[in-house]
Amino acid sequence: MGFDESIMRVISVRRTDAMTQVIQGIGDAGMRIEVLEIGALAGVFAVVATRSWRVGGIAAASLLLGDFIAHWLKQVVRRARPAGDLTLWPEIHSWAMPSTHAAATSALAMGIFLAVEWRSPPIRHAAGTALVVAVVFIGGCMVYLGAHWPTDVLAGWLLGVGVGGAVAWTTGKLRPNRDTANDLPSDTPGVR
Repeated sequence: MGFDESIMRVISVRRTDAMTQVIQGIGDAGMRIEVLEIGALAGVFAVVATRSWRVGGIAAASLLLGDFIAHWLKQVVRRARPAGDLTLWPEIHSWAMPSTHAAATSALAMGIFLAVEWRSPPIRHAAGTALVVAVVFIGGCMVYLGAHWPTDVLAGWLLGVGVGGAVAWTTGKLRPNRDTANDLPSDTPGVR
């Protein structure tokens, strides 16, 4: 028995009916197109209301690229999902590695975290903590339900963090540096 199967066996015997109902409800809701559409609309409204075009672009690019790369890698890796008594979602028949949910959510979270110009270190810390909790919760739900092996989720997180970081870094390099004059001492020639 390998690492993944050992963890899944422990989880499968410790599932409770109440916890399973809650997590299945969250999982089912997360798969509904209406919920995804509402989430996308909320994101668009937040970007428009705050005029955070750069953050919105980085968030969207990170999410879409993380999702696309994870789907592509699934076709390369071709790892089967947990089956039998290890899963509560036996109807899922696509490949497992890496978790698309883990890759997309961690890419989105990393993109947002790096793109936003936080007003203070405590706000940055609180936002980072909230994003990590959300990403870990979603990945944990995937493992609890038996939709993914733990290492599928871990691989998705690593992929997503890399994608979100790369998107934010790339857009930062493409962004004109408008603050150069503000970084120079006031007695520097040519600075007004």
